[in-house]
Amino acid sequence: MFRNIFRITLFVTIAAIILTACAAPTPMPATEQPTATQAPVKTAVATTIPPTSTPEPTATQVVLGVVAGRIAFQSNRDGNNEIYVMNGDGSGLTNLTDNPADDIGPVWSPDGKKIIFLSNRDNNYEVYIMNTNGSDPINLTNNPANEGDSGMPEDIAWSPDGKKIAFTSDRDGNQEIYIMNADGSDQTNLTNNSVDDYFPNWSTDGKEIAFTSDRDSNIYLMNTDGSHQVPLTNNPGDNAFPRWSPDGKQIVFTRGNGDGTYETYLMESDGSNQTRLTNSPGRRDDNMDARWSPDGKQIIFWSSRDGNRELYVMNTDGSNQTRLTDNPADDSQPMLQP
Repeated sequence: MFRNIFRITLFVTIAAIILTACAAPTPMPATEQPTATQAPVKTAVATTIPPTSTPEPTATQVVLGVVAGRIAFQSNRDGNNEIYVMNGDGSGLTNLTDNPADDIGPVWSPDGKKIIFLSNRDNNYEVYIMNTNGSDPINLTNNPANEGDSGMPEDIAWSPDGKKIAFTSDRDGNQEIYIMNADGSDQTNLTNNSVDDYFPNWSTDGKEIAFTSDRDSNIYLMNTDGSHQVPLTNNPGDNAFPRWSPDGKQIVFTRGNGDGTYETYLMESDGSNQTRLTNSPGRRDDNMDARWSPDGKQIIFWSSRDGNRELYVMNTDGSNQTRLTDNPADDSQPMLQP
């Protein structure tokens, strides 16, 4: 079912991008390409979680200087998906990959000295690693299967000590979560389940991995050897993209509204106190793949609330939602350098 939902949602997204491009003047010569980053998942057990009274965001202007540090993200502003970095004030914008293939989903290493990402430059999506200036890209997986669920950029993650990488692959017939050493060796299937498992993220102490599963579209926890797989959420809608806070006490994640839109939520690391941080029911508005600032005081995410995908930042209580980019192309998958 997840495959069908994903295909339908991706088709709608592509159509919306094409209509937007036809209706508005194009400020650059390169033709925008639709990104393959839409990530819906199946509905789960119906349990009512009362929404918070988060005010409707009104981020209509770019406010610079609200984020400290460098941001890595993906954008199709040059005609295809590339990995970019910029300073928190918008300066220093640099295309790191500059490749005719799609390069997506950058993730900083814990020491901030490397970036892993997904690329189809070898005709299928593989996990790559490069220096933070874009030099020396190396294919880590070297497998004919697709890593990252055919290019879903949220499907790779570092262990807190930088020694391991978790990723998703369909090499065993369906999407499973694997881990490998940071040099690509010892690639091991952790989930070994008949349904799709994806979106892995390591706990701050390195003892567990959170992930989303198509077994009921909830967020699960497992030990880093794949044992003790248990649900963390038990809620209606799509539950995805779990990201542990730097202190390990909370997890930010995404949940579907049931109408094709998505919100950012926050919960305690045991699954309790689930609180909605964004509020856009009934609009074609995605608030997706949120990640923490290194100091744990802000959350950076992407949203299509202003017509196309842009980067945003907010406080951890959902206040002060601020747009960071202003480009007619799609910008997404932001992450601050540790």
